[in-house]
Amino acid sequence: VSELVFLNVDHVVKGGSVGKGTAIPGAADAEVVFFLKGMPVTGQDMWLPPLLKAVFGVLSDVLGADQGVESMQINGDSLHMSVQGLITVNVRFSPVFQSYAKIIKSLGEEGLDSRRFFTATLAKESTLFISQQPKSVKVTIQLLKWWRDQQNWSDSIFRPTNEMLELMAVYSAVQTKPTDQRTAIANVMALLCQFSDLRIVWSNYYSKDDVWAPLLRQRPLLMDPTNPFVNVADAQSFDSTELMAFASSTHFFW
Repeated sequence: VSELVFLNVDHVVKGGSVGKGTAIPGAADAEVVFFLKGMPVTGQDMWLPPLLKAVFGVLSDVLGADQGVESMQINGDSLHMSVQGLITVNVRFSPVFQSYAKIIKSLGEEGLDSRRFFTATLAKESTLFISQQPKSVKVTIQLLKWWRDQQNWSDSIFRPTNEMLELMAVYSAVQTKPTDQRTAIANVMALLCQFSDLRIVWSNYYSKDDVWAPLLRQRPLLMDPTNPFVNVADAQSFDSTELMAFASSTHFFW
């Protein structure tokens, strides 16, 4: 392991440094990413599944209810654990790349099915994007996640992910520059009401010209700010119908 990155809603820990945002008790997800030296930077779909199975076998033998782990399972490209005191912990693995440019080059050379394995590879960039936001935006993010968890979603395909809510809070703050928290939430809710028509592209890590061309025709379009090959709101995996309905009927501070 060349590096270990621990991420969650309230903390970022890397090399011993800790940054804290504003927390809502009981609303903490966490993610642990191991960057592995010597692993191939391509073909992750070949070596990652057996690695996850091996790690699952070892951890399931040593971690249980006595250690606060309520359940454990392999979920796609990560090891998913329910831990007492947290909602979930996801353990991911990534090969080590020399630079961000190398990651993007490799993404362009991979097929559609293999690109999903790069979520962990770009974890540091994604975390920095959120951790560098103003404290007021982080509070908005926390409130949005709390609001989401109070709604009765009929299926997981309707439930917005953490990443969606984080990016909507950032985009809304940049576009509307709210002066207080009430206005900040109202502005995000107004955007969520129109979610199916969104077209959001970032320029923090890459230019619009770097975006994979087929994505620009998708609606809604909520680009990953670190990955020009990912629409976070891809309609094949997320249905915004219930999100727009709940946002339209929400009176957040009443």
